[in-house]
Amino acid sequence: MEHLLKKYGGIKSLKKHLKFFFNKVCEEKRIKHYFFGINLDNVINDVINYKSFILPKPEHFYQAFPIQTSPTSIKVRIPVFEEVCRVLQKHLQTDMLVNWRDVPRMSHYIMDAAEETRSKSMDSGEKTSIASNFVTLEAINEILNHRSRGVHTEYEENGDLKLNRSWRITYPFFLHLSQSNKTITLYAKGYAREGVDESEILKILQVAKSKLPLFNLHLKKDARGIYIELRHVSDYSAEGIPIRLFLVLLLSFSWRFEEVMALDKDQQLIHVVRDKVIQ
Repeated sequence: MEHLLKKYGGIKSLKKHLKFFFNKVCEEKRIKHYFFGINLDNVINDVINYKSFILPKPEHFYQAFPIQTSPTSIKVRIPVFEEVCRVLQKHLQTDMLVNWRDVPRMSHYIMDAAEETRSKSMDSGEKTSIASNFVTLEAINEILNHRSRGVHTEYEENGDLKLNRSWRITYPFFLHLSQSNKTITLYAKGYAREGVDESEILKILQVAKSKLPLFNLHLKKDARGIYIELRHVSDYSAEGIPIRLFLVLLLSFSWRFEEVMALDKDQQLIHVVRDKVIQ
């Protein structure tokens, strides 16, 4: 999202156009209830402050409208939600002058953040975020280990947290917390089998990049060997960690790396779930 912001006028421009979009929806009788009881400033703040907690999507996702992620109790009818998306996409293209190729991605991002704002408005008494000054690995682990999720986690020797296959996480990965930089780094690794040539792994990486062009995928080496790495960094310095969005981010990250590993048709990589290997 960062490069789209820079491309189309930065945060100042985005704020102005979010206000136009919000007001346009609120003027339309058929769809104005989408933002019923929602404060415009909260929408703007969440779109800006939570941008790194929304993972890019595979290209084919952008061929359809975003989906509602808010609780069932506040979901609007599908035609209403899709009309809200149309209003946004039309405004982005005709008023903000966003190139038609960039409109789907930007609209998905904005609607994902708006859904978070709507969801928070209904959370009475439930903890919705961790303030930036209170973010610790223990606090994150407590969220993951909550009885409603029961994510199986392990502390690594280097201080990072490993998230194992559990709950709806389909492929294990790691979480690194930097309290000094106020960032959370997610990373997953797929190691080559012993004896497999680097060129074979590079082929898998190239296919993965073609299918997931917006993702941070690289070929790396360490003492254990050659591996494909997927990495994503979230910045929580502004508003801390939005718990709901954070959980969606973790699931999406796991699913995307599982898709990368599934591209290894000849089993050149060690698949820790299939092969039952301890990382």
